[in-house]
Amino acid sequence: MKNKVQQFITEKSLFVREDKLILGISGGADSVCLMHVFLELGYSFELAHCNFNLRGEESDADEYFVKDLAKEHQLKIHVKQFDTLVYAAENKISTQMAARDLRYAWFEKLRIKSNAKYLAIAHHANDDIETFFINLVRGSGLKGFLGIKEKNNAIVRPLLLVSRLEIEQYLKDRGLVFREDSSNASVKYLRNKIRHELIPLLAQMNPSIQQTVKDEMRILEGVAQIYASKVEEVRKDLTQEKNGIVQLEISALLALNPLHSYLYELLSAYGFYAVEAISKALQGQSGKQFFSSTHQLVVDRENIFISLLNKENEVFEITEKTISLVYPLEINFKVMADKTIIYDNNIAQLDVEKLKFPLTLRKWKEGDKFMPLGMKKFKKLSDFFIDSKFSIIDKQEQWLLCSGVDIVWVLGCRIDERYKLESNTKKVYIAQL
Repeated sequence: MKNKVQQFITEKSLFVREDKLILGISGGADSVCLMHVFLELGYSFELAHCNFNLRGEESDADEYFVKDLAKEHQLKIHVKQFDTLVYAAENKISTQMAARDLRYAWFEKLRIKSNAKYLAIAHHANDDIETFFINLVRGSGLKGFLGIKEKNNAIVRPLLLVSRLEIEQYLKDRGLVFREDSSNASVKYLRNKIRHELIPLLAQMNPSIQQTVKDEMRILEGVAQIYASKVEEVRKDLTQEKNGIVQLEISALLALNPLHSYLYELLSAYGFYAVEAISKALQGQSGKQFFSSTHQLVVDRENIFISLLNKENEVFEITEKTISLVYPLEINFKVMADKTIIYDNNIAQLDVEKLKFPLTLRKWKEGDKFMPLGMKKFKKLSDFFIDSKFSIIDKQEQWLLCSGVDIVWVLGCRIDERYKLESNTKKVYIAQL
């Protein structure tokens, strides 16, 4: 086994002998096996164990076991206890997902703190195949059928070519003990259901089902590379980005074939996976909006716009001493005596004496109105946007400079008539984008 693992480490360039490693150990057969293989191969590593407090005394017994194991082999061990059920409830996710999130977040912090280069996880060949079927059941696109990566940033999986049977035989031959997780036998978990029911059923029809799946995954990996290259081509051709807003031309999107596949690949990066509704909206539902957990997508007349979800009610104060802002946008401020009119929409010239500090910078909201320069009556900002042919996304991204409740400048567009320079203006307040 050790030679097989060493060959895999070398061929895949997982790490070199000088690299310090953190090995995630549960106490189960897989991680105990990897620990002993590392010892045989002479690698430098520390152990890390998570106690998720999900199985009562059994979880505590796992912790005691790995501590004893570390002591026996004179290995440094890190142990972390989690209140997994509380975390799952607070984040409205499954217990399994909660455990995964907690585990990997802590592992990464520990890796950095310990100055380790890589985190070694004991995933093996059977895990890889089970993950294939999990992704098939849940739906994941082509990427989900490529299997577990042997190296993903700082995470390495040296046992990925080793089967569960090989692991069991390795432990048996050496008389090595490990902990059995009673939850592994429960088919209420999808992975266990696939392991104990689906794969044995498929094996009745094809005794070589596991090797068949592995072969298909290798073929799909090549297909995925070709596919990804073409999608990236299309992404570069169709995507424009300005001020953090992604723009795609609808007519160009509709010319793509197959549309559904391209939409999935182009939009899933922003958290949009169910693209059927978006596809329909492209064909005549201007103004339709969609939301992912991180982004907003707006179907406008000729384009779709994708932007990060805005924090509601963001207000930024500008005092008399403020000379610039870099967030939420870059803007400079100064006071001058020169009253020469500058004809530039990106510059606002305002009468200092009419302003009430601190000024505020905010997004527009329904009901806003101002008196556009050159007019003698108020105009709803929504009507001003229509007249100026603002897109939906333009309106949502529009910032306003305010003095008290008054809008003094629609940034990049128009100042308010009431705050313009007069013949008796003594000092000029300049705001410049």
